[in-house]
Amino acid sequence: MFRLILSALFILAGVNVIITALVGNYRFSYVLNRMQVGATADTMGAILVLVGLVIKTGFNMISLKLFVMIIFFFVASPVCSHFLARTETIANEDILDECEVVSHDSI
Repeated sequence: MFRLILSALFILAGVNVIITALVGNYRFSYVLNRMQVGATADTMGAILVLVGLVIKTGFNMISLKLFVMIIFFFVASPVCSHFLARTETIANEDILDECEVVSHDSI
């Protein structure tokens, strides 16, 4: 019973993060802000749901596969988000008008 309650809490927390990010995605107008919200939902929400599923199934071969998925999300999502943000800053000619960009020379 304790495992069921703990897994339900993790799954509900993950769904809460995803729904909050969905609402936040409509509130932000700039693409980099939307991308950050999407990356947070992808990383935190999916990982919380998968941890809840690992707790629910117990420790067996299925939970090992879910753990590999957690590691993949933890590595792949930030890399994809960085790639998309870098592409936006290179492709957008009006980036300085839309947001504050700090150059490496001023740091």
